[in-house]
Order: sequence, then C-alpha cells, then structure tokens
Amino acid sequence: MQPVLEIRKLGEHSYTYTVRATGPAGAPEPEACYVDRGLTSFPDCLRDAAEALTYFASVDIRYEGLCVGEQAVSRLENQPEAVARELFARYLEGVQAPLAS
Repeated sequence: MQPVLEIRKLGEHSYTYTVRATGPAGAPEPEACYVDRGLTSFPDCLRDAAEALTYFASVDIRYEGLCVGEQAVSRLENQPEAVARELFARYLEGVQAPLAS
C-alpha cells in the first residue's frame, strides 16, 4: 500500500493536508487517517507530512485535487522547498492542459 498525501490551500498563508490509503479504482476514497490544518506554506505541509509518513518510502501526492506525482518521503523532509516548486509546476501544467474532446 502506498499512501496518498492530499494538500489544499485554504487561504493566502493557510494550507491543510490529509494522509490516506489508496483505494480500488472507482471506489469511494478511504477515510483520511491523518489530518493537519493551519500550516503556513506548501513546504511546511510537505515537511510535516514527512513525519507522519516515516514508515513509507514514497507517497502519491495530490494538490488541489490534481495528482502531481510520486515523491520519496525523504525528499519531503529534506528538500521541501524544491519539492513544492516541482509539484506546483506540475499542478500548473495539469490545470492548463487542454481538455480532451
């Protein structure tokens, strides 16, 4: 099982994240097993989540509901600013991608 880290921006300097298990395709999302609210930045969410994910080598990450990739948990802890930049760039690419007809 590989966990899913879901990060959402609540306000200018307010982020929240949840950690949950992956579920079968088409099934409802499993209940979050960890929730943290009120962190001040995207990198802070990544760093804090790394502490909750210490038993896992990697994690799937979603930002604002969009899958932005898989990352090693060690990178979340040791390089949160760089990872946040990479993930946000992927998010922008996904948001700006043309819709399939």
